[in-house]
Amino acid sequence: MTKDFEREFNVGGNVERALSGDYSLRTGEVLREAMSLTTKHFMRFTPAILLLLVAQLAIFYIALKLQVGDLSVILDMVTDPESVDASVVQAIFMANFSYEVISAPFFAGVSLMAMSHASGLQTKTAHIAKGLQFTVPVILATLAGLLLQGIAGMLLPFVSLYLSLAFTNSTLLICEKRVPPMSSLWLSLRAVNKKILPLAAIYITMMCLFVVGAMLYGVGLIFVLPLFFHVKAIIYREMFGIRLKVIATQDKSSDDNSDDDSSDSTDQDNDNSNDSNGKIFNA
Repeated sequence: MTKDFEREFNVGGNVERALSGDYSLRTGEVLREAMSLTTKHFMRFTPAILLLLVAQLAIFYIALKLQVGDLSVILDMVTDPESVDASVVQAIFMANFSYEVISAPFFAGVSLMAMSHASGLQTKTAHIAKGLQFTVPVILATLAGLLLQGIAGMLLPFVSLYLSLAFTNSTLLICEKRVPPMSSLWLSLRAVNKKILPLAAIYITMMCLFVVGAMLYGVGLIFVLPLFFHVKAIIYREMFGIRLKVIATQDKSSDDNSDDDSSDSTDQDNDNSNDSNGKIFNA
């Protein structure tokens, strides 16, 4: 005979604190923790990021191929700048837009994995698929965010950069807080405005690391990419908090040691004494 005990608790901040700016974000502390998480989860997390990159490249290639046909014209444009064709440039822009929108659920899955790491949980590479359950709202939010950034970019380029920073938490708000797509963009923007300078400093540092990683023949990106997702997850945790649920199952029979309860695939098992088992997972 078993008895389950459930309890939910919050790690980090909450929505009220995010909107009031009542929390601290220090670039050095965020990067140090992100580096620690990246090192700890490197072997399981990096393959998921590589899968995301492969999916994005495949979508980009197919979208570009459908519009341009012969991709050799792009090489001709690189070697001879005078032969630049406006329609090809537009095709590249649309292909970039397509891969960001279509791959958004997989991006959400990787973000959820990083969020689990930031809350002390383990993940598996297969957990990249966990974002698929939020496919429609994540795609809608990504589509709306990109359209707003594109419109802003035609007016003032720096406004587009601001919006890309302002909307950075929308994906996790949808997946973790179940916030509707448009509300997630608005909520993320309002919260980011309270800490715009510290957040800008963190993301500018990450941009510099991306440049350094690319200069090392792209090899450095193998470490910088998971670092980036962990930075985003830590910022989200400190701003909005992460809800966790603990399920403790106590077995009252001395003979029964079977694992009779099942949980989310991101569960972290904590075996306790007295024939009881505990599981912690994202609520």
